[in-house]
Amino acid sequence: MASAPQLGADEFENAFAEHGRSLWVLAAAWVGRGDAADLVQETARVAWQRRQEFVPGTNLRAWLAQIARHLGANWRRRLRPVGAHDLDEQPAAEPARPAWPLDADRHGLPDELARALAGLGEAARACFLLHVIQELTFAEIAAMLELSENTVASHVRRARERLRAALATPLADAPRRDRR
Repeated sequence: MASAPQLGADEFENAFAEHGRSLWVLAAAWVGRGDAADLVQETARVAWQRRQEFVPGTNLRAWLAQIARHLGANWRRRLRPVGAHDLDEQPAAEPARPAWPLDADRHGLPDELARALAGLGEAARACFLLHVIQELTFAEIAAMLELSENTVASHVRRARERLRAALATPLADAPRRDRR
């Protein structure tokens, strides 16, 4: 006997209207800005197919975020470079592909910021972006990512420290601008 969907079409649509931007930021942290919209669309498709699994009264954003994280992890695995069994065919000097794909020029980010963001781990980048861009509280992020609030706060603090250090340029090293 099949159970009726517990999440109706209107509630589902409202959830994406309310949480879509947060899901996009989470997706961007996992797979990069270029693929974030596709990952959110895939999240919507999978969530709609699994809507009968949602338990009313629980955190809908956290449920959607969990689906996005799982899909994002699968997405990242598909993008990984050639496996260890093919290493003999790879040129030894080929630079490693950044973990977080981002075209800094296309998105108007300074190269230093793009590199600094790419240098963060996935969880730290997600926590930082959700807190800074989406202005979510540590409690909201903790529920969304199934982490403790202290872990979220630590990720955000360490991400800020790493970004600050990566972006700190001594005046002597800063490029001189043409002053006309």
